[in-house]
Amino acid sequence: MFYRPSTSNETALNDILKRFIAKDPAIWSDSPEIQDKIKLRLGWLDVLPLMEKHKDELKMLANEIKARKIQQVILLGMGGSSLCAHVLAQVFGPGQGSPALIALDTTDPDEIEKIIESGIDDTLFILASKSGSTLEPNAQFAYFWSKIAARTDKPGEFFIAITDPGTSLEKTAREKGFWKVFLNPADIGGRNSALSFFGLVPAAILGLDIDLIVASAKKTITACLADSNWLSNPGARLTNFLAEYTVQNRDKLTIMADDKIKPFGLWLEQLIAESTGKETRGIVPIIGESTGIPGFYGAERIFVYLRLKDTEEAQSFDAFFRELRDADFPCYEIVLDDIYDLWGQFFLWEMATALSSHFLAVNPFDEPDVALAKQKTALAMETFKAQGGFQIEFIVDQTSQFQFRSSEIASARMKGLSRSIRDMLQIVPTWGFVGFLPYLPYDPEVDEIISEMRHLTRQERGCATTIGYGPRYLHSTGQLHKGGPMNSAFFIFTRKKAKEYEEIPGIGCSFWHLQFAQACGDFDALSELHRRVIHLHLASDYKTALRGFSKLFIRAIKL
Repeated sequence: MFYRPSTSNETALNDILKRFIAKDPAIWSDSPEIQDKIKLRLGWLDVLPLMEKHKDELKMLANEIKARKIQQVILLGMGGSSLCAHVLAQVFGPGQGSPALIALDTTDPDEIEKIIESGIDDTLFILASKSGSTLEPNAQFAYFWSKIAARTDKPGEFFIAITDPGTSLEKTAREKGFWKVFLNPADIGGRNSALSFFGLVPAAILGLDIDLIVASAKKTITACLADSNWLSNPGARLTNFLAEYTVQNRDKLTIMADDKIKPFGLWLEQLIAESTGKETRGIVPIIGESTGIPGFYGAERIFVYLRLKDTEEAQSFDAFFRELRDADFPCYEIVLDDIYDLWGQFFLWEMATALSSHFLAVNPFDEPDVALAKQKTALAMETFKAQGGFQIEFIVDQTSQFQFRSSEIASARMKGLSRSIRDMLQIVPTWGFVGFLPYLPYDPEVDEIISEMRHLTRQERGCATTIGYGPRYLHSTGQLHKGGPMNSAFFIFTRKKAKEYEEIPGIGCSFWHLQFAQACGDFDALSELHRRVIHLHLASDYKTALRGFSKLFIRAIKL
């Protein structure tokens, strides 16, 4: 059972830290079988010295890409294989003479077409997948390979692979003549892979200073692994903050960051949620919320503020953080000297998340509930291919004409949409959370509309809120949704086709069909696990439809 990390028992805590540094899997499980699996996921603890040996290779890659005059690089990946690259592209951007980088972690057909419309003549693709069998990047690869193969007789020259040794992706890359193949250490899971090739190859391509990356990461790693005193070790101190409050049911970790480093929150979200969210417990990361007066926040909240030293942004957030402290909310501040300190933060949070999982009595290196959504997606695709449609029964709300379905389908049919929303949110306690899950293009207007609903939910119901674009969240917070605390509710948004989309070679459907199947699969998985969920199927003009739903949502929640 989980327990608090009491600093009064310093000897026991020091022993846990020493065992962690020694890679003792028994910290997380008494089962020899599970311990054997955990041993195969601890390579991130000492991957940096191995990567340091590849510094010249990474620098050469950056120079070769410049020499080829590559204008943009598209990374095809999901979850831990893509989110670090996304953070780097957003925080650092390309250096002088280096190409732009886009982490394409979606199956949305509009996002895929946007890449084609931007032009791919001077584009390099990175296919990043630890297992080599991940559905989304493999579908993306099939599509873009066909486009490049139609333009050149050597399409492999425009592809790089990052994967584990011996995967089907390595075999494909060799057979198809990929330009480069980077084989990552097999004992590193995707969400712990930022300091491996999955993070460093994109960093090199963006023109980041590899020597500075290694030096910055090494400084933090040394401080964390060379000090076996719990009270002075930076990783242990962060662990103490996270675990002590979480085991008291203060499990809503609200993460704030200065604008320049705000994208780091997406990477943190997937690390924490996927590692700790299982066995009906876990740390619930909250990112992207609008700030409010302390009275709007419930007692389940704790706050972390990532700030850049001596910036104007930090000064404005400092005042808000002082208000939270004055209101007796647990607050933890991390100060970065510059943005390269993010490389040390990758390790610091990996360590604190893994150690916090010890006190929560969960295995941070598995994802037991992710497979269910994948299985349900496969079933939806089989139905589509066999019957020419998904055979999904939506209710047409008689008042608003919105199409929807609920995990409590029978009662929803009688109540209608507005009543179903009210009933679902009234059941969620103030210490729970509400997740908004759009299977839509990444769009600032969608963010804005959902942000308004999130703000109102916090004001009217007092509970925390999250947002996760599908299918991205399936590889991050999706584990927490299905395996974490039960005090949650979800809204899934899909949209009708605006047109007929091109079929993915070898898949037998378009990206619209694939994305819709994933939304249906997750709805079925959440329903089977007795989570509260409403699936809204919007019109093809999804922004207008979402705005209309927002008005209905506001009326419903205020009644």
